[in-house]
Amino acid sequence: MYPFQKPRVVLLGFLIALIAGCAHQQQPPPSESERLSADYPDAENMTLPYSAGMRYPRVVTTGLDQPTHEVEPDVYRDRDTSRVEVIRGGRYALVTASATLQQRNLLEQTVNVSIPASMSPSVEDGLRYTLQHTGYSLCAPQGKPQQLLYSRPLPAAHFRLGPMPLREALQVLAGSAFEVQADPIARNICYQVRDQRLIEEVGHDR
Repeated sequence: MYPFQKPRVVLLGFLIALIAGCAHQQQPPPSESERLSADYPDAENMTLPYSAGMRYPRVVTTGLDQPTHEVEPDVYRDRDTSRVEVIRGGRYALVTASATLQQRNLLEQTVNVSIPASMSPSVEDGLRYTLQHTGYSLCAPQGKPQQLLYSRPLPAAHFRLGPMPLREALQVLAGSAFEVQADPIARNICYQVRDQRLIEEVGHDR
């Protein structure tokens, strides 16, 4: 071998060794998601086991692209009556940090009715006056008994009512012959005769 060829041989050997080292270099370890995908190829078709003690949020489909989820805990469904949250309202005062019974159930809100006698109110006037600012409205009379009730003069004993729960005031204003029916969706208050025989007697009087 000629002396000037020796450096070329050394350089060629170095390049071969470098390429061989790169070829045998270890590959980086797979990521967690790649490892799980390899271990569970049917993961997209898997379903989670359900047990009675597990709770999952119910998805509600809306007109938008993104579904919405129910707000939890639900104050009407999941309320723990034994748990009362309080916050400090002053140096020596503590106040509750939860919705009150009157806020959760509007029929339990306290009303204090005072109707001026100068109005010469009817029972319908008294009912509508009582329902002001309560979130409820009075439904139209559904028959002859309701028409008679609404048209009667309001008794003087009912000019002042309360403080008492709204449901109780509505029962007192109508009297024992009627029962109160509330529509929680439309927030309407209606009345039905308690005894079917009374409806038949009204029909005979027509």
